[in-house]
Formats: sequence, structure tokens, C-alpha cells
Amino acid sequence: MNTPPAVPLLSPLAPPAPRARLSSDDRRRQLLSHAIALFSKHGFSGTRTKDIAAACGVSEAILYRHFATKEDLYHAILDTHEAAAGKDEWLTEMRAIADRRDDLEFIRCMLAHILKSFREDTAFHRLMLYAGLEGHSLPGLFHERMSSSTFEFLRNYVVLRQREGAFRKDNPDALVMLLASPALQYATSKYIFGLKVFPGTDNEAAEEFAKLLIAALRPNLPVSKTISKKTSKRKA
Repeated sequence: MNTPPAVPLLSPLAPPAPRARLSSDDRRRQLLSHAIALFSKHGFSGTRTKDIAAACGVSEAILYRHFATKEDLYHAILDTHEAAAGKDEWLTEMRAIADRRDDLEFIRCMLAHILKSFREDTAFHRLMLYAGLEGHSLPGLFHERMSSSTFEFLRNYVVLRQREGAFRKDNPDALVMLLASPALQYATSKYIFGLKVFPGTDNEAAEEFAKLLIAALRPNLPVSKTISKKTSKRKA
């Protein structure tokens, strides 16, 4: 009589190793990181809180435990950007340059800081672009918390140098906008839209822009008089 083959005993499946539980601070950082990534890819209207929670493998209840409201989440995003941008260190450096009245280096340092911010925190700037297009409150919060004080610092320097005769006596608000515009345009083209608009490095771009801007700021013939002269020649 043939005996049936012995059936090997199956070893019981080992239980899955438990996932390491994140600390409260680590979980908060994880939620923020995924929130920034999702907002920068899909915008605010295209990203739900449950999408952020799901990306972290947690429930919405966990998300709201760390951020009671969306407003809390938005302020935390600004906090993260502010810490990464090194604004205080940059302002300290800029004040030292301002004390030396080194106008060219002052402008170059400002431009380099803008380019560094876009290069190292592209997701945040893409997120801000989405926010502006969607009419979101975040750009207003950003201006209120961070950019307004920076603008005021730059404006005060421009006004000081105008009084000292180093800069042309045009509208200081317009001059500050002029100073920041090349870097903002260049960085948006390069890091947000992926366009190659300058053959050199960011530092080389900052150097070139600074030279052009310092020439534009020097107290030469006022623009209004230059325009008047050109108009007179055309009429003649």
C-alpha cells in the first residue's frame, strides 16, 4: 500500500515589523513637507487636507491635531520658508554692507539672496505662484510677515543714498522694485518655468545685473528731462 507523501509543515508567518512611530515634531515636519509638495504641484484648490494626510499615511484627525485650521498650516509653511531662507543672517550681512556704503555689493548681495531662495526652495515659490493665481490669502500673509520689512529696509537704504547724492532722486519705491525685478524675473524663468535665459551661473547673473542696476541708479540726467529732449528733437 502506497503511503501519501508527507506534507511539510508550514512555518507561521512572522508578523510585520511595526513601523517606527514619529515624534510629534517629526510628524509635523513630515506633514508640512508633503503639504508644500502637494500645494506646489496641484495648487490650493486642487489639494485637500485628506490628500496631505494620506501622503503621510495618517488620518485627517492627525493632521488637525498638529494644525487646527488651514490658517495654522499656512503660517507654518511661512515659518518653514523663513527658517530656510536665513533672512536674519542675510539682513545682518546687508546692514554691514550698507554701513560701508558699498552700493554695488549691496545690490549684488540682494540679488544673490533672491536667486538662492528660488534655487533652494523652488517648491515654496511655485506654491506662492499658485496661491497668487488662485486669489489665495498666502501671498498677503507672506507680504505682511516677511517681505514688507525687507522692502522697508531696502527703501530706507535707497532714500539714504539719495540724500547723500549717490542715487538719483526718483521715486524710492519704484527704485526698490527696479532693484529686485531682474532677479525675480530671472529666477522665475529658470526655476519655475525651466527656461535657460542666461548662459552663466546664478552668481554671474547677480554680478551682471548689479553692474547694470548701479549704472541706472547713479544721479545722471533725470529721465523726465531725457524724454523731453528726445520729444523736442522728434517735433523739430
